[in-house]
Amino acid sequence: MTSDERTTDAPAPGLVRPTRRRRPWLIAGAGLAVLAIAGGVLAVTWPASTAEQGDERPAVDVATTPVTRGDLTERIRLKGRLDYGASRDVGTSLGGTITWLPGIGTVLDRGATMFRVDDDPVVLLLGGLPMWRSFAEGMDDGPDVRQLEENLAALGFFDREPDEEFAWSTAAAIEEWQESLGLEETGSIELGRIVFAPESMRVAEHKLRPGAPAGSAVIGASGTAKRVSVVLAPNLGSIAPVGTAVLITLPDGGTAPGTVSAVGAPVEQDDEEGGKKLKLPITITLDDAADTDGLDDVGVSGELTAVRREDALMVPVTALLARAGGGFAVEVVTKGDLTTVPVELGLFADGLVEVTGGELEAGDEVVVPE
Repeated sequence: MTSDERTTDAPAPGLVRPTRRRRPWLIAGAGLAVLAIAGGVLAVTWPASTAEQGDERPAVDVATTPVTRGDLTERIRLKGRLDYGASRDVGTSLGGTITWLPGIGTVLDRGATMFRVDDDPVVLLLGGLPMWRSFAEGMDDGPDVRQLEENLAALGFFDREPDEEFAWSTAAAIEEWQESLGLEETGSIELGRIVFAPESMRVAEHKLRPGAPAGSAVIGASGTAKRVSVVLAPNLGSIAPVGTAVLITLPDGGTAPGTVSAVGAPVEQDDEEGGKKLKLPITITLDDAADTDGLDDVGVSGELTAVRREDALMVPVTALLARAGGGFAVEVVTKGDLTTVPVELGLFADGLVEVTGGELEAGDEVVVPE
């Protein structure tokens, strides 16, 4: 498109053509547009010594950059913590004395001994229902029976289709399981002998020591995978949905790619001034846990990149000029001529702004501060 083909208006009375170099305050005013995204009004206008749209003059000694088309991305700096997540207390209702505990960092899976009471194991099984009653012949049918049979089948002790009935086959499978653990083969399971958990767990801390009476908090257990926990301002939630890529910077300067795996509900947290602010908790899962071998419970930083708009026409924010009648324009260099072109703006991100309207095309050269 040539300068003659662009829509221009006659200069307002009393305005003179601008100098070839952009004034510093004008550039600063354009930069303020980023702060006006959320609804503020940019109170910056051209002085009487500048020109309105449509002015064309030879362009001499000006810096330019091309108008581009592509994805408009937002980059956010993050600070968080690399760990295995918060731990929860795990214990037993059995009476007796703690005689053994697994080491810190031990991963416990289905069938693992979580700790020993009077030298007998308390065992981890997987399932969403907690153990709330003993298992024995004559008990009422229920989903907890099916959950038990599913675990016995997974461990190789039950060879029938799991159901909600405690039958002779259930008791027989329990006896085989008890024999494998060195327990008395009763065909029943007392309350507290097993702990159901939704997934495998990692021993994060010892709540008791061997020799202490058993109780409801024997060990602290966390998740088995490292993750990064961060908090963001709630208004940034739209650019950090589940699946967003994040690059984590580790304390030793190395990097580890990750992905947003969970976005929580806003919560109140203390701020640096002693007040309260709403924050959005974000969980980032590492793409390869081996990238953080040897690191646990350490502070990390990161950068989150999100696409705000696909296939957007973009110019630098610093290319914007505020118009006296409202709105914005850019200066375009075409065949040695300098033309002021009004534009309509969309989203701002990472020093760029989306152009949604106006006589502007990808490849046009716009003036930017030198």
